[in-house]
Amino acid sequence: MTTSPISYGARLRQLAAERGDAEAVRFLPAEGKEQSQSWAGLNAMADRYARALTARGVGQGDVVAFALGNIPAHLGLALAVWRVGATTMVLDPGIRPETAAAMKARSGALLLIGQGDGLGDLTLDEFEALASRLPETPVADRLSVPGKIVLSGGSTGLPKMMCDDRPFARIPGASWGRVAPRLGFRCDQTQLVCGAMSHNAPFTWAQNGLFEGNRLVLMERFDAMRALRVIDAHEVGFAMLVPTMMVRMIDRLEESGAALDSLHALYHTGAPCAAWLKQAWIEVLGPDRVTEMYGSGENTGQTTITGAEWLVHQGSVGRGFETEIRIYGPDGQLQPSGVPGEIFMRPVDLSGRSHYTGPEAPEPERDADGFQSIGDVGWLDAEGYLYLGGRRDDVINTGGVKVHPETIEAVLLRAPGVGDAVVFGVEDREWGQKIVACLVAKPGAVLDEAALRAFCLRHLGPQEVPKTFQVSEALPRDGFGKIRRKALRRDFAEVG
Repeated sequence: MTTSPISYGARLRQLAAERGDAEAVRFLPAEGKEQSQSWAGLNAMADRYARALTARGVGQGDVVAFALGNIPAHLGLALAVWRVGATTMVLDPGIRPETAAAMKARSGALLLIGQGDGLGDLTLDEFEALASRLPETPVADRLSVPGKIVLSGGSTGLPKMMCDDRPFARIPGASWGRVAPRLGFRCDQTQLVCGAMSHNAPFTWAQNGLFEGNRLVLMERFDAMRALRVIDAHEVGFAMLVPTMMVRMIDRLEESGAALDSLHALYHTGAPCAAWLKQAWIEVLGPDRVTEMYGSGENTGQTTITGAEWLVHQGSVGRGFETEIRIYGPDGQLQPSGVPGEIFMRPVDLSGRSHYTGPEAPEPERDADGFQSIGDVGWLDAEGYLYLGGRRDDVINTGGVKVHPETIEAVLLRAPGVGDAVVFGVEDREWGQKIVACLVAKPGAVLDEAALRAFCLRHLGPQEVPKTFQVSEALPRDGFGKIRRKALRRDFAEVG
């Protein structure tokens, strides 16, 4: 086993030499038969794409943007970009062409590859055609610095860009330090990838999985029933989910017939998880197989919590893992245990902290000791466990009472017939802000406003009950299950 850092491209070449025709990726397209990609085949794809990138003038230090879905080419292209020493910037395949062009300009990307026509410099088919025409000359593995430009989850405007300027190399067996094993991640296991790799967390975990020799089961599109059955059929050991996926899967678990015996780690992140939902999964899997991490793309630090810890500290996202935490009040004073305020974090290893980059890059909000805010509010208990109170910008001030939308959403997701829910505040002459709940019904269900209001009154304070209920066909969640709350609020205000 290599004990020195190695690039992702060089690591793939090493694994391909060792494993050859053994399966690296099992691809589950939305339609059609499952497909298999070997380690040798994935390495050949990365070489082929690397030659095409070089032919287009991409070299060490350049940025390559691409907007692809969850397909094997996404994996191969990222590895090819790193193989030539360039930097990736992944975009949503549904991004508008003008937004993609703006992000290309902001990042200085040399090349933008899209899955369909009208998006970028080349379509994937055109890029594939270029790659197939080139002679099979050897490709040298170079080192990327930085490896990735990570985009914030901004609700409006263009997302902010962040990067980590350390050389993009890892040590096999320790690709993400001590935090990965803390979350149940293992080497040489089967790993489910069902979140959109156009988002940093699914992208990072998928590539770390390959780096550690994991066989990936890659779903082109998330489907709760299929995901449950796939875990059993392919003996998946590790799955990263977000709460939206967890709700849909727990609703279909009995119908699916899945035993989930192989799943040694269900790791969830990305959004607050309702207590009832966490409890339900702990009851299904046991506390030792459910883990959670709270952090950010800025690498400000993280908390982790096991299921066993959560049962003692229900509602918490855990204690700082290699991270210190402070809670500040509105006057800038440190808050004592149990008192909410703005969360500031500082990782032990400051060299791993990302920085904003590009034109108009914002300055991070830090205190004199380097603790940084990412805009969330919460509090610490006496043992140092962190509890989230939502986004600072999402808090609803209704009639002088501050309400957190996540609290209301957690209740609505338990209401009979509700399949999805998002809550936000809109300006109101009487209340300052009134609470609006946008809902999606479960298949075959009919949502009744009076019943919903009565349910909320049983589980929420009177000030937390939505003033308006709106039923929609679907909510605008991204491929990682996150809702664009500000954009939804703006659209509602414009229609209303």
